[in-house]
Amino acid sequence: MLTKQELDSLILRADQSDVKAMIKLADYYKGEGELDKAFKYVHKSTLYSYPEGERKLGYYYEKGIGCDKDLVKARQFYELAALHGDVKAKYNIGLFYYKNNQYPQAFNLVKDSSDSQYGKALMLLAYFYEHAVGTEQNYEAARSAYLKALELGEKGVNHKLGIYSYYGYGTEKNVEEAFDYFYAGAEEKESECYYYLGVMYSKGEGIRKDHSQAFYWYQQGALAGDIRAMYNVAIYYENGISVPKDLEKAKYWLGKSAEGGFDLAINKLQIESL
Repeated sequence: MLTKQELDSLILRADQSDVKAMIKLADYYKGEGELDKAFKYVHKSTLYSYPEGERKLGYYYEKGIGCDKDLVKARQFYELAALHGDVKAKYNIGLFYYKNNQYPQAFNLVKDSSDSQYGKALMLLAYFYEHAVGTEQNYEAARSAYLKALELGEKGVNHKLGIYSYYGYGTEKNVEEAFDYFYAGAEEKESECYYYLGVMYSKGEGIRKDHSQAFYWYQQGALAGDIRAMYNVAIYYENGISVPKDLEKAKYWLGKSAEGGFDLAINKLQIESL
C-alpha cells in the first residue's frame, strides 16, 4: 500500500518519462483493482521500448486486463520484449507456441529462456524433455533442468527429483537420495511426496521400515487427495496395520479411492460386493 506522498511521487516521475515508475504505478493500480489506470501506465512504458513493459502489456492483452483480450497483440508485444532482450518474454512466447501445438518452436524459445537461468523456463524445459515435446525424450536433460530449477529456488521440484532417483530416470537408482528429496518436498507441502514417503517407510526403502510413519504419510496423502494414498489408508485400517482395525474407515477410504478412479480400489470393491 502506497502513501499519498509515495503515489504522488511515482506519478510525477512517470510524467517525467521514468519507465520504472510507470511499471510500479501499473502494479499498484492493478493491485487496487483500477485496471484502466494499470493498463494506461504499462502501455505508456512501451512507448519508450521498455522490455519489461512490453512483456507486461503482452500479458495484459493475453488476459484482458484493463483492455479487450487480444492474443494477436499479446504475441506481438511478447515478441517485441523478447527482441529487446527480455528473457521472461521468450518463455511467454514459448508457452504461446506450446498452447498452439507448435512444439519445436516452443522448445527452442523455452530452452533459450532457460539458458538465462529463468526458473519457470527450466521447469517447462524439463517437462518438454520428459514428455518429448518438440524434442527427443531425454530424462538426463530433464533431471539436469530440474536440478537447476531447484538451485534457483523454484517450488514443486523435489517430488520430481525424488521420482527420478527412486526409479532411476536419467540417473542411477538411489532410494536414499529419493527419500531425501521426498522428505524435503513434504516439508515444503509438496503433496505428491506424501504417498512416496508412505511407500518407502512401508517397504523400508531408503529408511528403516516403520508402519506408523508409513500410515502417517499415506494419511497426509489421502487428505491431500491422492487416490493411491487413500487406497493404502484403507488397507491399513482393514488389516489393523499400526492403527486399530476399523472396517468402516477402511470402506470409506476405499470408496474415496474408487471414486477417484484408482483401479485397485475399484477392483477390490467389485470383488467384495460379489
